[in-house]
Amino acid sequence: AISSVLAGCVSFGPQEPQRYYVLDAPAASSSAPASSTPAVTRASTLLIAPTTVSSFYETQEIVYSRTPGTRAYYQYHAWTERPGQRMTELLVMRLNRAGFFRTVAIVGGGVRGDVVLATHLNEFYHDATSTPGSVKVSITSEFMDPARRVVLARRTFVHTAPVATYDAPGAVLAFNSAVAVLLDEISAWVEAVAPR
Repeated sequence: AISSVLAGCVSFGPQEPQRYYVLDAPAASSSAPASSTPAVTRASTLLIAPTTVSSFYETQEIVYSRTPGTRAYYQYHAWTERPGQRMTELLVMRLNRAGFFRTVAIVGGGVRGDVVLATHLNEFYHDATSTPGSVKVSITSEFMDPARRVVLARRTFVHTAPVATYDAPGAVLAFNSAVAVLLDEISAWVEAVAPR
């Protein structure tokens, strides 16, 4: 909880056990817009570049903010994987499930691709400036043609999700919800901008 973070190492009582959370996203977000046309499976291969991350978020620690312009890490609560690494995995799973491309793979996996999706995680924190607050997730995506070395499209996706409880477990549930929405939005955007 946030109060335990503020207490720091001053507490003389028993310490909380360390808890680890899996960043996850429901397979089908209810907020995803319904498509009136079926997905087109392209003969091309989409490569997903590993998600890059702003330096403060390049950690397993869960980040929160109690005052504007500040960031801190929760004590005793962490992700099982760094958010950037997990975001890459979730993108591959979501786009494979969507079926827009013959193959979806991670750059560097020995697969040659026709187009590349690169993403950067700009913001990923629990905004706890009010009670119970909300999480903010911001991802910039670039869709590129590696053969021509050109960016075909670029867009920044931002989503906030309310936190039900003023603590790390509540923030984790909100992160999962926000990421699910952004994955749906990125998937729909990729389908719209990808050459057919």
